[in-house]
Amino acid sequence: MGEVSEIRRKMEELYTRAVEAKHIDTGEIQRELEPLFQKYGYREQKEDGLQRILLYHDDGVGDFINCSPAIRAVRQAFPKAQITLLVHVRARDLALTCPYVDQIFVDEQKCDRHEPLGLLRWYIDFSQKLLPMRFDVCINFIAWGSSVLLSYLCGAARRVDYDPSGFECSGPYPYNTVSNFVTDYVPCKLRGIHSIYRYLPLAEYLTGQEIEDCHPELWVLAVEKERWQKKLQQQAEAAKWIAVVLGGTDARHHWPVQNYAQLLKLIIEEDRASSPHFLILGGSENQADGDALVKKLPEHRAWNLAGKLIYRESIAALSCCCMYVGNDTGLLHAAAAAGLPVLSPCCYAADLPMGINAVPIKQFPYGVPSVLVRPAHALDICKSSKSDWGCIQLGEAHCIAQISPELMLEGYRFLENLVQQGRNERFFLYETENPAHQGKATSFQSYSNIVFQS
Repeated sequence: MGEVSEIRRKMEELYTRAVEAKHIDTGEIQRELEPLFQKYGYREQKEDGLQRILLYHDDGVGDFINCSPAIRAVRQAFPKAQITLLVHVRARDLALTCPYVDQIFVDEQKCDRHEPLGLLRWYIDFSQKLLPMRFDVCINFIAWGSSVLLSYLCGAARRVDYDPSGFECSGPYPYNTVSNFVTDYVPCKLRGIHSIYRYLPLAEYLTGQEIEDCHPELWVLAVEKERWQKKLQQQAEAAKWIAVVLGGTDARHHWPVQNYAQLLKLIIEEDRASSPHFLILGGSENQADGDALVKKLPEHRAWNLAGKLIYRESIAALSCCCMYVGNDTGLLHAAAAAGLPVLSPCCYAADLPMGINAVPIKQFPYGVPSVLVRPAHALDICKSSKSDWGCIQLGEAHCIAQISPELMLEGYRFLENLVQQGRNERFFLYETENPAHQGKATSFQSYSNIVFQS
């Protein structure tokens, strides 16, 4: 593998120059590496077509789940190809059993992903694992300039990404600095708003076929689900298990634990006949909250597994429940992929205008009945928010804390009715002012009736 060593030496030389100049010249990277890629055949178009495909998804678990229809479509179009999946470390557990790929690489990114020189150092090292694969093509499913850089450093003959005129490339490498690394520009013509649809045009470009089946998948093994079905039955036979998920990427969409405790007590009282029990899930940072929640509920009604399971086990356990009640996390999208109806508190206040990039719009639970409960009003600091989350207070439960357990119970009742009626619909729920109802009334708004801010 002498060619890999020579390419590596050139990369090290380029990195040294960048450190000395405190500047990364991506044009220089291309001018000096491209002759070596040409010399050693990395740019040759093979007669047997696309047989070595790299699918690159550098993002969280929820987004990875929503990318599953595109991954599935690539395998269906290229049944004999050697397909490699490169994922962020957060998606590793789920990717391990993906049936549509032959191998996976995990990009742990042990560097500051917002610092250009640190990322360049990391990607030079990481590319050495990928160069021997001699990929015919790489699809960048996430519009990060850094992912475009890695697709070039790994030697892929073709690098497929969105046309920068129709899709903003975020991160420490602006698109205009890396756009020359892309060989195939795909028009960003999305057929829907949900994040699932942002991946499809890239896969459709490669396959030449429109993707009809857009439903996400979970690759939970049958034996894993059977094991958790038995565990839940042993814990409480004939119970109605509801997954309760705490946590999330930041505190602004953490509904307070004491509110969850009140809501679950109301559900127990409301639904005595079905004996609701609660499976509490989340990360290690949610374990203490899970313990506190269990103590506030009647004995043996809740089982706290937050922080005690790897992600695959959490998904397997979740898929054995009949409903998801919880914050907007990756597990929310796992629940939707498993077919669970979803009830979730939302920090995007009802009196804020909602654009098509708002998180409740782009990241709603796909393909299942759902109710997202919103606070009626944005708190003062958030009243002029332009954030896709609505609430701008990342470090605390802010606007979302206004949502009452009683309003969430209304959402629970409504969701139960949707399920019983077989209505696969999505609704927002919030309170409105109504003097005839002691100053408050509840309002359900269908997702299909949202008028977006231009």
